Amino acid sequence: MRLLELEVTGYRNLGRIDLAFQGDRAVFVGENAQGKSNLLEAIYLLATMRAARAETDAQVVSRAAFDEVLPAARVVGHVSTAAGPLKIEVTVVARDGATGPIGTKTVKVNGVAKRMADAIGRMTAVLFTADDLEMITGAPSLRRRYLDTTLAQVEPHYANARSRFERVLTQRNSLLKRIREGLAGEDELPFWDEELSKHGAVLFHRRAQATGTISRLARTVHAQLAPGEALAVAYRPRIDTLPGEIESLTEDELLEAYSRALASGVRRDTAAGMTLSGPHRDDVEFSLDEFAVAGFASRAQQRTVALSLRLAEAKFLEERRGEAPLLLLDDILSEMDAARRGTVLTAIGDVDQMMVTGTDWDRFPADFLAGASLFAVEGGTVQPAAPPVPGARTADS
Repeated sequence: MRLLELEVTGYRNLGRIDLAFQGDRAVFVGENAQGKSNLLEAIYLLATMRAARAETDAQVVSRAAFDEVLPAARVVGHVSTAAGPLKIEVTVVARDGATGPIGTKTVKVNGVAKRMADAIGRMTAVLFTADDLEMITGAPSLRRRYLDTTLAQVEPHYANARSRFERVLTQRNSLLKRIREGLAGEDELPFWDEELSKHGAVLFHRRAQATGTISRLARTVHAQLAPGEALAVAYRPRIDTLPGEIESLTEDELLEAYSRALASGVRRDTAAGMTLSGPHRDDVEFSLDEFAVAGFASRAQQRTVALSLRLAEAKFLEERRGEAPLLLLDDILSEMDAARRGTVLTAIGDVDQMMVTGTDWDRFPADFLAGASLFAVEGGTVQPAAPPVPGARTADS
């Protein structure tokens, strides 16, 4: 899978950009806060239909665009895939809301309007950023998002089940609060419990299977990046008294187990005014040599684990789709010495296409830059760059 052409308008600080890519590598170099990360995130939007580092869709619309009659951000990608040529267009239109700007997102695939659920995964991509360290040490929601985004690109059924689960969860939580306040009875819960169990079982099952595969792949990648350290990834579902190891349970068995958990937890849920068990409270644990990464690993080790997970995600998508995803690597080499950079670039292995950002051309080996599409990023603009002169350094070196 390769991105051949990219058009971006009004995405965060990016102005009007039209790029064409040759070969299997593109390198973007520029100072911090010039738009390198925004460019990769715009590409990632084409694959996942979700904006990275944004709480609302409206946040991706550039501030300058709000001076226009119709503030909007637009990203268009022309992609070569195993199934044939593909054109994906995502547009976010912003309008004023009661508490701030509201974004409306639309998507077209080969010129035809599609639902978001039907557009996710037409192009697959993996994005690694410095923020991925938070996935290791931060809130469980970040680790759930890692699984959700990965699975959504290859399993439309999963994406639909997650969307329906979240809607039903909102309804059940609202009912629990009304029961607590004496405005409704527990006899209204069985319908919502049945729906929640049905969709929740899909999430439990798919997450367990995916985590097992990702753990295997991440262990192999990590062994290349950090020989002598054994990485393990474990799925921790939030459900009581499973009748066995979750990896061995069927979807029907998980449905029955979750139904029992919801029924037995009614009093606790009612007192809390929310559903306390289910995939919305799952977690994923990472360990090195059986010690928790979050509590014992150094920052360098955490960064290596995060990169291993992203590369494992890429291999997972390739196994499921039969073609490698686009690999987007945002400033992965900034904190590494030359030897470590070489190890990382070797571990990435063969991919159809990767796009990498950095602040200094000298961070990239000459043989890596040879044959790559090179671009300079400055002030929200992206221009083709000449190959760097060997031994020359940028002003911030």
